[in-house]
Amino acid sequence: MRASRTPNQPIWEFRYREKPRILHLMVGSAVSALSYAFLWLNFRFLISDAVTQMLSAGQIFVTKSFTSEAPQLVVRLLDGSDLTLVLTWQRSGLGSIAIFAVLFLFLVFPLQCSIWRKIAWLELGFIIGLTWSFIRLSITVLVAYCFGTGAFAASEFFAWPFTDFLWMVSVWSLALSAMVSAKCKQVS
Repeated sequence: MRASRTPNQPIWEFRYREKPRILHLMVGSAVSALSYAFLWLNFRFLISDAVTQMLSAGQIFVTKSFTSEAPQLVVRLLDGSDLTLVLTWQRSGLGSIAIFAVLFLFLVFPLQCSIWRKIAWLELGFIIGLTWSFIRLSITVLVAYCFGTGAFAASEFFAWPFTDFLWMVSVWSLALSAMVSAKCKQVS
């Protein structure tokens, strides 16, 4: 079979190339910015409360205070020393969520699919990222409690990029699969 082309169509251009959805990209940017602003104002305080309650339930002495920039947790370790943990935007997971939002916007929102499906996957990615950052923070604090501040620094340095990569790629690939399957159902 031979591909047909018009005289004005370049040889290298694909005939059925998908057109980017600029309106979807703009709406996705607005929704992402609003969601992130809401998370920026509330999530660090929410995660500090959740970690404090979880550690207190495990009989680990922890106090919570607020600095001018972020909530702060002081955890009494097994060796009697204290670990001061300031929940900055990087440590609370908001940095990884911002990276996820930018990647998701530019890689998924231009594709042809329902805008509501894209927004739902973006928000689901935010929820999964926040949950993952809570689990990651809790585990690293427990590592510090059992093994000291050196183990905390090592686990924070090595585990955080790996776990962020793991949830970002998983959510992104699941969203792409769901959108492709929805598109195939519309075609058939």
